[in-house]
Amino acid sequence: MFGKSATFAVALAILAASGCASFPGRDPALDDARLSLDAARRNPQVAMYASAEFDQAAATLRQADDLAANGGRYNDAHQLAVLANQRAATAQDVARLRSEQAALVAQRTATDARIQADVTQRQAAAAQLQAAEAQRQADQAQRLAAPAAYDYRRRDNEPLYEAPVTSARAVVGPPQQRCWVERQVVDTGSPSINVPGAVVGGVVGGILGHQIGSGRGQDLATGIGAVGGAVVGANVGRDAAGIVYTQDVQRCANVSTAALDYWDVTYNFRGYEHHVQMTSPPGRTILVNGQGEPRV
Repeated sequence: MFGKSATFAVALAILAASGCASFPGRDPALDDARLSLDAARRNPQVAMYASAEFDQAAATLRQADDLAANGGRYNDAHQLAVLANQRAATAQDVARLRSEQAALVAQRTATDARIQADVTQRQAAAAQLQAAEAQRQADQAQRLAAPAAYDYRRRDNEPLYEAPVTSARAVVGPPQQRCWVERQVVDTGSPSINVPGAVVGGVVGGILGHQIGSGRGQDLATGIGAVGGAVVGANVGRDAAGIVYTQDVQRCANVSTAALDYWDVTYNFRGYEHHVQMTSPPGRTILVNGQGEPRV
């Protein structure tokens, strides 16, 4: 009897040493793996950033549970449980790291967008300033182009201000062209002009013309007679190749006019230069409204 008991105890020891025995009890490693996997499952970062790592840990834990349920070797199931626990923890670490990286990328993107928005806003502000300056120059050019069409009379209850005049220039009217007709002696080119004959003819013609009419008409007749007599006298003794005659010639000349057209006045109001055309010279200041428009 004693011999049989000893033999059975030895057999149990051999089986336990070989690792083929059934689980002696509940393995704590399996419980730890389940807790780690459950914690990873409840972490929303794991589902978003480490789903593959979580699936790998869950598959490892199922293998350990299958070994424990089907009488597999204890050491194999224990190692799988430890590995599942490690992979569940790794899934949480990977999820945390990837979440931080995503937050950094989002922060960098937001910063870049804010910088770009600031640049765009500054560019828009600069464009508005340029547009305002262009509009001011256009308004000034329009005022210079047609100042007479504007009504400078004061409006009812309109506040007025004094703007210093910086320059005033008198502008006179443009030169006028004046034309008249006069008689001119024309030589056809022969060098043998009868100069004495021209002199005598001019004198005789002037005397004869002076005897015609009276006053201004007499003076005109005298001039015509003198020119005609000179032509006749110059042609005396010349051949047909060289004839002297008279013709009407129009003469024109630009005559400057001293008539004042307007005063070109420049004044400064609130840092801007303005121009106005006035019919009379301004004083040291000019009255303007709040927009810098002249008022009288």
